[in-house]
Amino acid sequence: MRYLGIDAGGTLTKLVYEEHGRYHYKVFDSKELPQIMNWIRLTSPDSKLFLTGGKAEKIKMLVPESAVFPEFKSIEEGIRKLVHTQNEELDRYILVNIGTGTSFFKVAPNEFSRVTGSGMGGGMFIGLGALLTGTDDFHELVEMSENGNREAVDLMVKDVYEGEDAPVPDYLTAANFAKLGSGAASTKDVTRSLTNLIAETVILLSQQLAVSHRCQKLVFIGSTLIANSPLKEDLKQFETLLGCQCVFIENGSFSGSIGALRLGLKSLGISQNSH
Repeated sequence: MRYLGIDAGGTLTKLVYEEHGRYHYKVFDSKELPQIMNWIRLTSPDSKLFLTGGKAEKIKMLVPESAVFPEFKSIEEGIRKLVHTQNEELDRYILVNIGTGTSFFKVAPNEFSRVTGSGMGGGMFIGLGALLTGTDDFHELVEMSENGNREAVDLMVKDVYEGEDAPVPDYLTAANFAKLGSGAASTKDVTRSLTNLIAETVILLSQQLAVSHRCQKLVFIGSTLIANSPLKEDLKQFETLLGCQCVFIENGSFSGSIGALRLGLKSLGISQNSH
């Protein structure tokens, strides 16, 4: 590999390189900067690095000849490439990037603008998850969430109405974590409740933006979605109720690193045909 696109985020650092017309992907914990640099030196010591993300300057200090590109421009470049490859019918949508926090973008053929953001995201999932369960390992938390039942933790609308007709669907949350004091919930249940709290908040913000900007499609990317089926399930549960369409882009968490790679190659006048 002669060129590397690197998105150095607050929690994860995502690397992309191209071989034989295809992108290849690798993820590191952003706290493991020495390991990241060792991997680059061992596998491709002469690679040109194209950087983006909040910690890009840290890598540039170690590799001064690397190039840094603006984060939002890199995301735009990467997501437009991925959407074109995977679903060409997507032309106007709200892009929801769930990373350490969450950023929301309005995307149209001639527009890409960040419209708002939230502190809800992977950082909260890990931090509050550690407080509630005793582990701050992302993959362990996701596994617990997969096997948990949030109804042991959350007060549901059906709990309030107890079989009577409710004015809203009975599967909705009346109060997050309201049953936690009963002592009947497991750490798995608590973790699923936390996942759902993040999903509910993100999807409601996304839907409000979709209405405001007259978009029906919500496109989700970001490192918090990597191998995180509970979060995807909890986001999708509101599609019918809110009248929106949730789209999850394959390898969407690498939008920034793909974008940095593409912008870097463009700056060198190198043609690109990867998919």
